[in-house]
Amino acid sequence: MPTAKANWAIGIAVQCVTWFLSSLVTVFILPFLVVFWPWSVVTDYTGTVKKKKRTSSKGWLASRGLGKSHFVQLKDVSIHYIESGSSSRPLMLCLHGFPEFWYSWRHQLKEFASTHRVVAVDMRGYGDSDKPNGRDAYKMNRLVDDVCQIINILGKGKCDVLLAHDWGAGIGWEVVIRHPQMVRRFVPMNCPHPAAFISVISSELTQIFKSWYMIFFQLPVVPELLLTAFRASLFRWVFQRPGLKEEDAKAYLYLYRHRNDLTGPINYYRSMIDPDTMGQEGIVVKVPTLLIWGGEDRFLNISMAHQSAKWAENFTLGLIPEASHWVQQDAPHNVNRKIREFLEKV
Repeated sequence: MPTAKANWAIGIAVQCVTWFLSSLVTVFILPFLVVFWPWSVVTDYTGTVKKKKRTSSKGWLASRGLGKSHFVQLKDVSIHYIESGSSSRPLMLCLHGFPEFWYSWRHQLKEFASTHRVVAVDMRGYGDSDKPNGRDAYKMNRLVDDVCQIINILGKGKCDVLLAHDWGAGIGWEVVIRHPQMVRRFVPMNCPHPAAFISVISSELTQIFKSWYMIFFQLPVVPELLLTAFRASLFRWVFQRPGLKEEDAKAYLYLYRHRNDLTGPINYYRSMIDPDTMGQEGIVVKVPTLLIWGGEDRFLNISMAHQSAKWAENFTLGLIPEASHWVQQDAPHNVNRKIREFLEKV
């Protein structure tokens, strides 16, 4: 086992390399951002949102009939969540990804309230949840512990269905690997088993190029400044897909009005380079798993989805070819149908 001193040295070396690579990426993309700037100024319709002077997202969006707004106090953070359905029903916990918040589960909050207590959280650092300072506050151990505490408090130690997308699914995979007794059924979306991710990003050049932003996010301050400055055009690019409603785009743009609003979410990526969490051996998941995957994902190769089958004993792959990375928002009816079919079988 490496000593604390060796881990410190490795951490410094890795950080220096990532800063160097991040600087190269910044130099490369800066001309494109300069081109984006006039378009961002012209198309930034968030001024109409700012005039409403809302103090938080919960009152604005929860009033649409999606559920009730609550907070749960964990050991070191307060987590905001929207709840739909009777508290006497089994817990369906929904974990969002980057750069989202609870609103990305609006279609599932409506669909499954008749059979479950559906809880869609703002992960730490997002939305109306607490935003602790520092990269260390977003290490995987803390993120997994957040989910376990939520399950213990709201589900009395048991989550009937864990729905998770992108970063939320990455955390979800770790929960079912480390604490399988806490989750009965697992539905990750457009996020592979960690071993499949490591395998593909280590062997497929296309995936390395698709992951450029993970390197860029290692820089301090610069990603927040650029994303805030060009947020209208860049967020449109991130969420680019047919059928994206203007009111939904405004919800996300409103959430990231200030530079500091992005620091917590980007710190998830900055914490990835920690030597204590890099290169862990793959562990087979025993919890029944339905991996839903949008075939038009621009960020992750579909080979990750197929390779994930090797790392789960009871595995089902639900492909939705026409959907993008944001699969549960692109194709809510297909996603909800696949979830229903999975729950009826398992």
